[in-house]
Amino acid sequence: MLRTRALLRRWALPETDIVRKQDPIDGLSDDERALLGEALRALRRERGRAWNDACDAAEAQGKRRPSLRTYSIEDIKRLARRLGIRATHWSEE
Repeated sequence: MLRTRALLRRWALPETDIVRKQDPIDGLSDDERALLGEALRALRRERGRAWNDACDAAEAQGKRRPSLRTYSIEDIKRLARRLGIRATHWSEE
């Protein structure tokens, strides 16, 4: 048992060698965040329109509505939250 502990200590990395994963969003300036916010809102708006058009077409043909997942709307909203912004549809505000 002592030998095992000694080996573990021998091969353990010191605190300074631990690599901390930095979120790429952390290094963004306020202007960069604002630009990304505008882009995400535009993308959310376009994807929302595309989903609405697809729903209208499906309804006209008597088919089931397409999944929101296909249009990545929740992914867009999740990324916006990580940036500390809102990328929502007007009906969600």
